[in-house]
Amino acid sequence: MDFSFPHLSVPIWAVFALMALAGLGLAWFFQASALWLMFNPKEFKGWRIPLFRKLGLHQLGLEGLGWQGLVPHQKSVMAEIAVRLMTHKLLPLDEMIKRIPAQGLSDRLTPPMQETADLACREVMLKHKPTLWESLPSFLQNSIIFRIRGIVPEVSKQIILDLQKKPAYYLSLKTLVLDVVTSKPFLVVDLFKSAGKDPMAYLIRFSLVAGLVVGLLLAGISMFALPWYWLVVTGVVLGAIVNELALESLFFHPDHGTIRLGKFTGFFFRDQRHISELFAQTAARDVLTTENIVLSLCRGPNAKNLGSLIDYHVQRVMDLESSGIKPLLVAILGAEQWVAIKRDAAKIFASKLEAHLMAARVYLNDTLRIEEVIIERLSTLPAMEFEKALRPVFSRYEWMMPLIGAFWGAILAGLLLLLI
Repeated sequence: MDFSFPHLSVPIWAVFALMALAGLGLAWFFQASALWLMFNPKEFKGWRIPLFRKLGLHQLGLEGLGWQGLVPHQKSVMAEIAVRLMTHKLLPLDEMIKRIPAQGLSDRLTPPMQETADLACREVMLKHKPTLWESLPSFLQNSIIFRIRGIVPEVSKQIILDLQKKPAYYLSLKTLVLDVVTSKPFLVVDLFKSAGKDPMAYLIRFSLVAGLVVGLLLAGISMFALPWYWLVVTGVVLGAIVNELALESLFFHPDHGTIRLGKFTGFFFRDQRHISELFAQTAARDVLTTENIVLSLCRGPNAKNLGSLIDYHVQRVMDLESSGIKPLLVAILGAEQWVAIKRDAAKIFASKLEAHLMAARVYLNDTLRIEEVIIERLSTLPAMEFEKALRPVFSRYEWMMPLIGAFWGAILAGLLLLLI
């Protein structure tokens, strides 16, 4: 029997080979393009049409005659997911702050804060009692400064201990993350793109095999002399099924339901550790950096609470240290002047704290170990928790996968019809 297609005199083996190659190429092209279009372009490229927004098409990234990546288009939603994930699941504020040894940080803050104490003493006295201060012998000035420098270690340690007791009162981690991801609007896109790098590569690899198989199946089915429209329907159905299988194989886990496939577990869960590492690298490098934490602490919405804490401890220690001669100080300086001197000294300490903490950021990096902690937390999450943490980024668009498969399946069937 001569297995050939007289229309083009193509041997049957050549049709199978061509369909396998065409299926592989089409599946790869459409899958790779769809995944690329999830994240690119970051800004809308084209001409906006108001009617598209009224029809709700902007939810799909369609603003008009052009395109914007689906994830960048929904960056505000992605920002909420990132905030919830990093502040609740991965890096609880209480645990993070308590990881810093109070004595260790105090030892590193003490030398620069002692320099600040020297500066504060001279500035405050020259401001409030310039004549009195300048009339004092240098040895007496140095003695006063030396005594003030001596109270610095206690002040710095007490500030750190109080900060660790109520960290949320002084630092809003949620505001920190939200401010960073909104100030760099596409950072959240890069954050989830890095986490999805391996799963997307898996989907592309799967598409290569799926396209090859569908091409061979269509070539085999065509030998039964089906009407052309049934061949197209078959291509559509097969393409949609294999793309749905790609998703199922990516996110399959035995705990999902009653289906059991032995020990088979989806790539998303088998590669949990590496996905966690990719996410943590971007999060620790661009979002939860030591610099951002210090800036949020010293300039954030709760910074005034930190200022009050410093004011309290500086004034308290100054009162304790001068308790023996306080009546004399009040008599010489006046009660109002004494209060003003303490308040101004506290303000100088507060104004210099950011610079002192920044100078200690290497030590803070070593103690906080933010990247390591995120990797550890994310990689050890139970399978279902891990899925809830990161899958929402992809689940909003998973319904498109079967449609994309149906599209390239129809094109593949059309190519087969041209051959036969």
